[in-house]
This record gives sequence, C-alpha cells and structure tokens, in this order.
Amino acid sequence: MKNIDKDIDFSRYSNVFCDSTQALEWAYKNGLSKSAIIRSSSPAMLWSNNANVHNLESRWGVDELVEFQSTIQKMTKDIFDLTLNITGIEREFALNISRSVFDFQKILYKAACLNEDDFTEPRLFIRVDGKTGPAGNIMNSSWDQLLPSNALFSMVNYTLKNDDWKVLTTQGVSYWKRFRVSGYETIMYRLAIKLMKKLPDFIFTKEILMPNENELNIEIASSLALHRVKITKIQLDPLLDVKNKALSVNNIAIQEAILPVMRKRIEQWVTPSAVKVVMSLFKSFLDKQIHQFESLVANWDKVVIKNHKTKQAVLVNCPGSIGGRTLSYVCRKKDIPLITSQHGVTVEISKEHSMTHVTYDNTVADVVFSYNSKIADIEMNTYFNNAKHYIVGMPMRLIRMKYMHTIDKSTSPIVYISTNLYHMGLSISSNTDYRSAICEHNIINKVLSKLPHKVCYKTYPEDNRRYADTDPVLNDIENTENIELFSEKIDMRYLISRYRILITTCATSTLAWPVMSGKPVVFINQKNNRPLTEDAFTSLSQGLFVFDDQEEGFYDKLRIFLSQPIEEIERLWKNKKTARKEMIRDYFSAYDANAGKRATKIIFREVF
Repeated sequence: MKNIDKDIDFSRYSNVFCDSTQALEWAYKNGLSKSAIIRSSSPAMLWSNNANVHNLESRWGVDELVEFQSTIQKMTKDIFDLTLNITGIEREFALNISRSVFDFQKILYKAACLNEDDFTEPRLFIRVDGKTGPAGNIMNSSWDQLLPSNALFSMVNYTLKNDDWKVLTTQGVSYWKRFRVSGYETIMYRLAIKLMKKLPDFIFTKEILMPNENELNIEIASSLALHRVKITKIQLDPLLDVKNKALSVNNIAIQEAILPVMRKRIEQWVTPSAVKVVMSLFKSFLDKQIHQFESLVANWDKVVIKNHKTKQAVLVNCPGSIGGRTLSYVCRKKDIPLITSQHGVTVEISKEHSMTHVTYDNTVADVVFSYNSKIADIEMNTYFNNAKHYIVGMPMRLIRMKYMHTIDKSTSPIVYISTNLYHMGLSISSNTDYRSAICEHNIINKVLSKLPHKVCYKTYPEDNRRYADTDPVLNDIENTENIELFSEKIDMRYLISRYRILITTCATSTLAWPVMSGKPVVFINQKNNRPLTEDAFTSLSQGLFVFDDQEEGFYDKLRIFLSQPIEEIERLWKNKKTARKEMIRDYFSAYDANAGKRATKIIFREVF
C-alpha cells in the first residue's frame, strides 16, 4: 500500500481519483488545477456541473457488465471442484475458496476501470475518512493497492468536516408499535434465553445453540422453548489470530489448481499492466481468507461445546458467510446438525441472483426452512446444495403486516419505498451506481413529482456508508411541491400503516413487507436493476400493479395510473384478490401462520 503523502503538491497532478465533492473542493483550495481530470464513481460527483469530472466506470456498459456477471456462476463451480479434488480439502474449505474468488470479483471490477497510462503517468488518489457504519470505512476504492508499481502515484487523505452518519434504529418507534410487529414470540424468545441460562443443564434433554437471529429463527426458538428445549445464545470471543494446525491446508496445491483459472479471467478483463498486480492482490486476498477460515474454526471449536447427554442443534442466520462456513465445519466434526431459515424473499423472485449461488445458506446447512415452494425448488437445484429443505411459511412478523391498517391522515396517501442502494462497484445489478441514480431521478421527476397526490419518498435505511456525499437524487425532492422526504433510518415495517398506496422497485426482500400488508402495491420492474424472473413477473403482474420500465410509454403509463383517485386504485386492487392469494402462496408464504410450530415439529422429527 502506498503511504499517505501529507505534503503533496496538488499542482503536479492532472489526473485524479476522487469520490467526494468536499474532498475535491479542499484539493482545489490547496493547489489542484481546476482543469485536472477527476475520475469518479460517485453519483454526486458525476451529477455536478464540472465538465472535468469523468465517469470512472464508463467502460461498463450494460452488455459488458452482464457478460462479466454471467460467467461468475460457472467460475465458482469450477474453483470449488478444483479445490475439493485436492487431497485433504473438505467441503466447507472448498466453499470458502470458491466464495473468496466470488468476493474478489469486486476488486477485479475496479481494476478493469484502469488503463495503461494509469501505471506510468502521474496519478493522485484523494482518499476520504469520516463516520461510517458497522462495516468500517468502505468509501474508497483500492487504487493504492492497484497502482503500487507506478512511481508517480500518490495518495492523500482527507477527513470529512461537519460529518454526520446514522445507522438503522428503532428510536422514535413506540414500544406498542414494535410489539405489534414483533409479537409475543419475540418476548417469549428473550425471556427463554434469560431464564434458561439460570436453570441447571440436567433438566433439559434438548438444546438449540443460536449465534445470531432472524425473524423466523426467533419464532422457531420461541416455539421450541415451549417444548422444553433449552435456547442458548453463543458468540465468538474477540477473534484470536490463531493458526489451526489441525486443518493442515496445502496452500501451494490450492494455488497450483486455481491460479491458472484466475489468471485467464483477469487477463480477459484488465489492461496488460494490471495483470501482475491483480494476480498478486488475489494471492494475498486468498491467503487472508484461508487464515481467517483457520482462525474462525479454532474459535468456534472453543465456543460450540458438545454435550453428550443432550441432543443439540445449531439454529443460525445467514450461514453462507465465512462465519457460517466455519461454524458448519465445526458442527459437522462434532456431529451437531446446523439448521437455518430463510431471512427474506429475494432468490425466488430475482432474475440476477443466479450468480450468487455459492453464497446461499443451503451450501453448508443440514436443514433449511423456507417461506415458500419456489425458493425451495430453486435452492434444491443449485450446484452447491447440501441441505434438506422444508417449507414452513413466513414468520408472524411478516404475516402481521395485514393487520397494520391504521391510516395517518396527516401524512401523504402514497409512499415510494426506495431500494436505491449504491455498491461502490460490482453488485447483482447490471447498472453502475451512476445509472441507478439516473433511474431513480427519472422516477422522481417523470412520475412522482407530477402526481396530483402528496407522496412520501422513503429512503433506503443504509447502515454502511458507500459515498461521502448525500445521494444527489434527494436534491430533486427539494424542488418538488408534492413530495416529502423521509430519511430517518427506520425500517419500513414500522411505517407501512401510515399509507394507503405503496410503491417500490427492484426484486429485493423489501417487497415482502408491502405485499403482506394487503394494501395496494405498485411494483416497478427495472430490466437492468435486479429485475423479476419471467415466472415471477407473470405471477406478480396478476396479483400486484406491475409496471415494466422497458415497456413503451412506461413513465406516462405509471404517472397516469397513480394520478387516479386513491379510492379507484384501491377498488382496482380488490379485483386482484384471488390472483394475489395464489401469488402470495407461490412466491411469499405457503401458509397463513404457525411457521415456528411447523418447523418445531420437523426439528423433533428429523433432527432430535
């Protein structure tokens, strides 16, 4: 990594990497020429009137980005097979290598934005520091790691002034409203953990170990507690830097197997001068992932204690992460089943999620509890599937949305639930961050701002800060008379009861909350930004009001529809009741209630 130069001469640089308008203004004041080319991914920077700000990701047209993404699934399969064929390598470790290759594509994506001159000509990287979310500072691209061979490359650090950043909270949400959503199951779960911790082990014959939570896991655990199953929270101690000798991984054999595959892919996407450094970065990244796997296994081994007098299982959320893969490894060695449950509706409706198969929970879990048959069918047919799948329905937190019908007449009748989340590079969308901003801008200016109704624009409650600047599309709202901005970091589940018409876009888990409310839902399907699968599009079009952004006259049709009286939209919504019931059964929840009880019966029958 290049050192930060505190005494830099800004006037020497005519080509600069920068993703912050505040940092750029600071650089101008300190001698950077106003004619310097500023290369950025930041929507706010590219939105400015500065003609010298260039789109760093302009090489990524939709077709090229689709090609880049569409080849990832096969690559992760090939890497998994190559690794698993090495003597001594076990499944979870091979998955970890394959997932590491998947994660590295974000760095490869950025490296592909560089050209030959970047490795020989003067370049300046203005890095920013500031308040961030739980993931730490992710506001900067890895230019300092990609351009170490360029002797004329420098980096300078800028700390944001008057900085402010907030994370998701329930402050401002009453205890009554939180209880209405979370229900008695959550209270039962919290009490069970506290009380059972104080009771002697000998009174229990069964135990569930829980390292983390999701809505369905909480409901399952509360049901299990009523059946005298001990619920025990477990967590890792502060991560120790431990070399796990028991794994005895052959790093050389791994590199010999997978580096040719990676080199071929890297050579396909980056300029020739970048190949060597990107390969070096991949080797370093791989070494860190291997070491982290070894260390996490050693730590989980201390936390997960096998009780030979009690039947045990682990109930975990999102085990497709490195923490889950290492936990799965330890559980398998100790003959403790690993159970997980669906934590959101996405896979069954999203067209672009096929590239992420190696990240799915069913890659390591023994048992998966799903909301509906669609996701179970998809996951059972993925290459990495390792689980038994059971359909139990949605947790009551989502089912209860249909009872949230208290309308706040003092607020807007329509809410636009934004899912516009920037990614600082590669995501499952075939849009860059800048193109996503343009799409959001068009919806605001061509549709929402022209409605005869008041509209609330609810921002996505982003925890981890991607860019230093405020989203530029929010400036559009300031210039409208009928749109009010709701930017507090409060989850939409607590706000749905306020509104009569719910609008959202993109095939994400956010959609489930509006759909389960029973209120009219308008869904905007965007071809290049997490679109629906063809089957989901057909079903959702019958149950919801779906508008496709590729249809001729899309903006006019959406605006005309939403300009109708609210009562007329609600009348049209009632006409879809029968189709919507079938849609919900197929793509959201197979049952109307009792997911926790249903899962409990299966656990007693199949696990305990």
